[in-house]
Amino acid sequence: MSPSQKTLHYQIIGKDSPSKLVFLHGIMGQGRNWQSIAKKFSSHHQCLIFDQRGHGQSFKPPSGFALTDYVEDLKNLLLELGWSSPVKLVGHSMGGRVALSFAHRYPQWVEKLVIVDIGPSSDWSSMESILAKLYFVPVPFQSRQQARSFMENQFLTRFKNPMVMEFFYSNLTEQEGQFSWVFDPKAIQQTLENSRYKDYWAEFKSLSMPTLLLRGDRSEDLKPDDFVQVLKNNNHIEGIVIPGAGHWVHAEKPLETIAAIEGFFRIAETPEQ
Repeated sequence: MSPSQKTLHYQIIGKDSPSKLVFLHGIMGQGRNWQSIAKKFSSHHQCLIFDQRGHGQSFKPPSGFALTDYVEDLKNLLLELGWSSPVKLVGHSMGGRVALSFAHRYPQWVEKLVIVDIGPSSDWSSMESILAKLYFVPVPFQSRQQARSFMENQFLTRFKNPMVMEFFYSNLTEQEGQFSWVFDPKAIQQTLENSRYKDYWAEFKSLSMPTLLLRGDRSEDLKPDDFVQVLKNNNHIEGIVIPGAGHWVHAEKPLETIAAIEGFFRIAETPEQ
């Protein structure tokens, strides 16, 4: 087994198929965030989900958290799996940035691209909001009950978003009798700093493959003006807004997300008359 397969925790869902579909999770996420949706696609696609470096059960190096590091991890894993044909690629938030950067750098490897609720603009305020939540949680906890009590009381009182609370809580895991983050907080901060210092307008403008940009209509991460401008600047990109969803579009509105992606795949595969 190769080094990347030893260090990147991944799962393949579905039988061997010519159509390969890769899902990329967001910051502080895990491959399993996409598991239920990947299963819905597995009857027609062989799906790959994995924990990106510094996350979940994958390797946690002390440094190396630029988007190019994540991009090269994906390329190497695809090579090692023998997925040499172009893949369909879906990414949420930070995973969307990785997917965008991969498609920009290796367009010949991407058949179709779906970017979920992340746009081209740099956004330090969003980064500061994530870090404020991360460092507010006083890990380690002595028991899961203590962790749950803190999240349902102090955390929820301060940040007032049950979905965000559940997302952070889901990342607490038992380690040597205590409960702490499944990811490396330093890796999270480095990733945010490395990915938020620049904008990605050039990458969006460069895309030549059929691309879907999904936005939750209550999202504060992908601004409406940026969403509109991305679509104006590249006719290879189509946009869909999911009503009632915030930033975690696929978690809040999974059925609508599946329908949007399936519809996009069908349309993208229809030859022009």
